[in-house]
Amino acid sequence: GVNMGPMVTEMQREKVREQVAKAKECGAKVLYESDAPEKGNFQAITVLSELKQDMLIQTDETFGPVVALATFDGSEEEAVRLANDTEYGLASYVYTGDLEKGGRVARRIRSGQVGINCYSIIKAQPKCPWIGHKQSGFGSHSGMDGFRSFSVPKSLVFTTNAP
Repeated sequence: GVNMGPMVTEMQREKVREQVAKAKECGAKVLYESDAPEKGNFQAITVLSELKQDMLIQTDETFGPVVALATFDGSEEEAVRLANDTEYGLASYVYTGDLEKGGRVARRIRSGQVGINCYSIIKAQPKCPWIGHKQSGFGSHSGMDGFRSFSVPKSLVFTTNAP
């Protein structure tokens, strides 16, 4: 089985519930919805399909146990256009049987980290910087870029010859 903990805050849980409810109202199909305890900040695991690109669930950051499945025409151009059609860019994922194509698509997605056939948070090496693009945060952590974002350079310039 799978154990799912609660959302961090009630406010975040309500944001996710609102996104799911609006998607349903706009015609999204629920493929799966788990039970969730009423007490606490639990959110049902939800899988949605038949989404439209203008739905909030497609354009906003969800940060909850929701999988949003959408179809497209199959072209690399359309995949990249849809992936970049948001003001956010924390992480993206490309799943494909053609790794060369996956790499081409991943390089064109404006996102801080792109997992190809994997969930990048789990598979990334500690040396990989973790950074959001666009409105998905500022700065980074992990890797040398992350180290640099938590430090402030300083130069000390002096002479050993006293005047």
